[in-house]
Amino acid sequence: MKKTFSILFSVLAALYPVLVFLALVILRIPIRLLSLCIAAVAFVFFLSFTNEKKRSGPIGWKSVAVSAFFIAAGLLCYFSNKTIFLKLYSVVVNITLLIVFGSTLFFPPNIIFRFATLQDKSIKGSATEKKVRHYCRTVTVVWCTFFILNGLAAGYTVFFCSDKIWSIYNGGISYLLMGFLFAAEYLVRKRVQKKLAREDHRDTPVGKGVETGNKSE
Repeated sequence: MKKTFSILFSVLAALYPVLVFLALVILRIPIRLLSLCIAAVAFVFFLSFTNEKKRSGPIGWKSVAVSAFFIAAGLLCYFSNKTIFLKLYSVVVNITLLIVFGSTLFFPPNIIFRFATLQDKSIKGSATEKKVRHYCRTVTVVWCTFFILNGLAAGYTVFFCSDKIWSIYNGGISYLLMGFLFAAEYLVRKRVQKKLAREDHRDTPVGKGVETGNKSE
């Protein structure tokens, strides 16, 4: 049940800008009614997550924190009758990710290197570990830059654009940009991995022997 709720919550959170646009622009649901619905749904998830925690031990704090944010945003929107509190979600997400990624630049290892070593245990202690760390730090800096720029763009749509533009950017364009960055990093990573593999092979006794043999010929 916990896994089902977590997946459903993640899907709703990802589609949040689109759902808000449909409710406000297409269905023309009153702001206060929509805000109450959002707060109520978030409260149900919040209770589910905290109850699961009591029954089955620790649970990820992210789900609890995000659901608490939606509750607060819904209530603030209800009392102020302004949609700005509902639209700040995308800005908060970028700020949170920037803090998570950026903090690891000052308190190493950086987060990308942590992900890499979880997938490949052989990185630590290898001849190419230093270069892998440097590459992962560069990727972390790139992601931090993305979160800054994307957060600024999201903030601009919150304060200076219509609900439609806000929804299009935060529910579509920002995801496409993130996908392009993922794809570009994946292609670059594959090239770097091949290059490091060749260097690692040359540094091994077998590799050195092959090079020496080739030179003697």
